[in-house]
Amino acid sequence: MERKRYDLNFKKMVVSKGYEIGNMTGVARQHDVDPKMVLRWAKQLERKDQEQLDGRALKQPTFVPTASDYAALEKEHEKLKKLYAEQALEREILRDLLKKTNPHLRIK
Repeated sequence: MERKRYDLNFKKMVVSKGYEIGNMTGVARQHDVDPKMVLRWAKQLERKDQEQLDGRALKQPTFVPTASDYAALEKEHEKLKKLYAEQALEREILRDLLKKTNPHLRIK
């Protein structure tokens, strides 16, 4: 079974007829459309999801990094690497100290 696609004008027309008559299911039967689909179109029109109703997803503009973005990221990366190295050194010092004060403990 092939899926049908309806254009935005048709959807608006069917929903507006449904509001005029006050019976969405009757209008849906007149146009050979599932009543649940017409109710979904009406909800989407109320929420103003025009792009979703039309079947086209609104494309978000893609982020294009610039040279300054790369420089900032590299700077932050270097800072984080230094912080990680300091913490690793601190852990090693604490492990050595713990081994010396408590030799009976097995530390991995």
